[in-house]
Amino acid sequence: MSKYQFSMEKILDWRMEKESDAKKAVLQAQRMMQQQQTKLQHLINENTKVKHDHMKVTEINSLRYSHYLKTVIDEKIIAQKNLIDKANFDLEKAQNELLQAHQDRKAMEKLKEKEYMAVIDSEKMAEQRQLDEIATLNYKRVFY
Repeated sequence: MSKYQFSMEKILDWRMEKESDAKKAVLQAQRMMQQQQTKLQHLINENTKVKHDHMKVTEINSLRYSHYLKTVIDEKIIAQKNLIDKANFDLEKAQNELLQAHQDRKAMEKLKEKEYMAVIDSEKMAEQRQLDEIATLNYKRVFY
């Protein structure tokens, strides 16, 4: 049997590389999402601490500062939630790209398998023709 070489091997390699890159992008998006959620949790904890400290304060200037600080933290929490929404969108996009890259690679692998089976079948048919030819020649030699 001759050495088989898939006719679209470079395309398959490219699609495998594309899938690998998509996996890396998903991992990066997951890390970014985790970082954003950690920042949000930190802000929520800080907000809770400020609220708790606000209850203990009796001076008007301290109350104003505490209220201002709480307002600033609330704004940061809203901004952080927006960043989380964006990170979630990016993660979903990366996951969809990974799914598409995986499907593309699988399609190429199926084509490779079909092409390989066609080559094998072709070689078997050629071998069978040669065996038939040999059998015919032997038959003619014996009876003629």
